[in-house]
Amino acid sequence: MIRRTTVEVDPAAVGSAVLAYVMVDSTSWMGDSAEGFAALPEILEAHVIAGSASVLVKVRTTSTEQLQDVLRRICAIDGGSGTQATVVLDTFFERPLSPETSDRT
Repeated sequence: MIRRTTVEVDPAAVGSAVLAYVMVDSTSWMGDSAEGFAALPEILEAHVIAGSASVLVKVRTTSTEQLQDVLRRICAIDGGSGTQATVVLDTFFERPLSPETSDRT
């Protein structure tokens, strides 16, 4: 049930204050592109999704200039044709998943 234990690091304290969620458009199926996304250290999560985009990634960078560079590198991944980035201005809360969550009906 437990995948790992972790320490929560304050992103601003380590110079990664810019948080963005990026929808990646594609010209072909990107479900086999995990390695391309994993090669970018600024990408914290990558998910194949259904809808208008093919992949959703969570990105942390030091600046909007670095975010722009990450967006360029995402577009260079095979099949990538464009991005739609949403920059987070403030986070109300982040809720970790707990074993009790799966007990809700």
